[in-house]
Amino acid sequence: MLVLAAAVVVAAAGITAVVLSSPAAGPAAKPCDIPGSVPERPVPATTAPGGGGIEVAEKGVSSTGLASMGAVLRNTSNHIAYRTKAKLNVSLILDGIRQRLDGSQLTMEIPIVLPGQQVGLGRPLINLNANDKVASADVDVQTTTWLPSGALGAFTPPADTYESTSRATASPPADAIRYRETSTNCRALATRRTAVIFRDATGAIVGGDLVPPDGKGNPAGTTQQPPASPSCSPGERSTWIVPLQNIPRRTDDHRTVLYSYCDLNTPPTDINNTF
Repeated sequence: MLVLAAAVVVAAAGITAVVLSSPAAGPAAKPCDIPGSVPERPVPATTAPGGGGIEVAEKGVSSTGLASMGAVLRNTSNHIAYRTKAKLNVSLILDGIRQRLDGSQLTMEIPIVLPGQQVGLGRPLINLNANDKVASADVDVQTTTWLPSGALGAFTPPADTYESTSRATASPPADAIRYRETSTNCRALATRRTAVIFRDATGAIVGGDLVPPDGKGNPAGTTQQPPASPSCSPGERSTWIVPLQNIPRRTDDHRTVLYSYCDLNTPPTDINNTF
């Protein structure tokens, strides 16, 4: 059983480290070195110290029904990107008139992107009729806090493995996507939703979403079983998400990719929780 042994504040770096130890493990037990917080100093995310930055690796949209957009961002630097903000820039043609889609839900924050790591993000956009279409879709990579490699101790991103998709004959949200999340981190982290990227049979992105994990929003009467432990906690669990949309028709289920958003702590206002 883990107990709070001490809280160490590294004043020079402004990093609060929560140190955990296990009395049952004896004197050789290694304290948890994942900090409880780091100071945020937002700067452009596209340019990191020493070169590289956050770039858009892939993007795509679904163009019928409740359209959605998905994208994958990549950290090409040797620094850690902490709390990276990105906005979906989407233009639509509705009833023959071109207009820009706007709304706070289009801006998201990825908690942590390690050097070389790729992380997905996505959102539903708008219901499209037969004569409507997405005219353009891009990602505005905005700000991040750059941290030196190793600043987050032994933090590693949880591994998310797709398991199955359950489609319901009901109005969305109703479909469920089950996946296995494995975290080797030494302490529980704060969950800030799970991103899902939908791909077609060719591997192209055809949409995405960012929704609460662990069945939150799960429709009544579902056969899905609750997870053994919360998302972003140490260990392994089979859990699921309920997208806010019907899964795009062109989705090849087995190409679905999920990304658990695990943070050091929960910010006072979480822009990912717009709806």
